[in-house]
Amino acid sequence: MNKHGQSLIIFVLMLPIIVFFIAYFISLSLISLENNRLKEIVKDNIEIVVNKDIRDIEKIEDVIENNNLNATVTINNDDIKITARSNKKIVFNNIFKIKENDIEISFCANYQTKRIERC
Repeated sequence: MNKHGQSLIIFVLMLPIIVFFIAYFISLSLISLENNRLKEIVKDNIEIVVNKDIRDIEKIEDVIENNNLNATVTINNDDIKITARSNKKIVFNNIFKIKENDIEISFCANYQTKRIERC
């Protein structure tokens, strides 16, 4: 008997599953990269604001806009909070039902202590 056709049929049947897993891992890695990029940008922005002791919200928003960041700023006395959201469209979100805007990063800092942390 010729067994070469059996392995071809198994490969053809497994190919959609393999492609599905590859697409899923690509989308997860893109989300992870976007998350890390957003985290670094927010952390850098809050470091600039705290180290330069900028307390005016309009000036802070100018600093944030110069770095192409979609963020909101909250100031309470000596505390500041910057929350950023990503609206980058991931390649396979329609297949895996991943929302475009579900990456949100927040950093808090204190002007006096200059301590920065995730919140």
